Amino acid sequence: MSLNQQHRKNIVAFYCLLFYALMLFKWWSGLFLYQFRPEIFNTRFDLVSWFLMNTGLHQWLINQSLRWVLFDVAFYILPLFYWLAFLKNSKLARAVALVMLIVNWIYIQCYTLFPTNSIESYTCWLLFPILFLTSRLRSFFFVLQGLRYYFLFIFASAGTWKIIQLGIFNADQMSGVLLYQHKEFLTSSPGYWLTNFFYWLINHPFWGYLLYLAGTLTELFFIAGFFTKKPDRWLISAFIVFVVLDLFIMRIYYWELAPFLITLYYSRYRRPSANAR
Repeated sequence: MSLNQQHRKNIVAFYCLLFYALMLFKWWSGLFLYQFRPEIFNTRFDLVSWFLMNTGLHQWLINQSLRWVLFDVAFYILPLFYWLAFLKNSKLARAVALVMLIVNWIYIQCYTLFPTNSIESYTCWLLFPILFLTSRLRSFFFVLQGLRYYFLFIFASAGTWKIIQLGIFNADQMSGVLLYQHKEFLTSSPGYWLTNFFYWLINHPFWGYLLYLAGTLTELFFIAGFFTKKPDRWLISAFIVFVVLDLFIMRIYYWELAPFLITLYYSRYRRPSANAR
């Protein structure tokens, strides 16, 4: 079956549902700008960050409560506006998508300059508005496939990097990673059950290494997606398990990548005909 307009409508709906589900989780976790109240920023050495930092926008936001609220509102309200515009008028929807693309890039660039999380976790919000900018169904299909390959690349490159850096060949690698990742937690919360679990993994490097190996093999499994779409449903399950365990063991939050699962779920549909709209 070819991708059709109903599929496109479902994809936009799923994106919005995931976006607002994650929004509620972030609000509950105190991760809105106005909640964690940024006071300092990190310097990131890439061209886009350099350009934004030269505008001074991130400094304009520091210690400014009303500006945090305005930034949060602008970022979180636009997917709803896009969904409403998408249902009514395709030209208006593309205009909203363009605004969303610009706002998302500004918001995410600023947000990740503050000590919150790495920008890699938020690439979904940077790239999906490009999908919504398409007018023809065929263009929508090709951009969707491009997002799928990018998602595969995120995990495949992470697994490959562990091999290149020889971490996969070091039996004590996971123990060292845990000590570095949880050093503050280990010293501030002695006797806590999770602290005891981390200490147990650190003191039993064999079991820690098995977890490291399993994580690496899971990441490398995504390479299969470059050659065939048959394992895409398995890749969805692999992502969910990987993210849950990463949150529990490494205390790293990767749920912001969840909308990329849409690209795997709809990969089974063929490209539309050239005259499809």
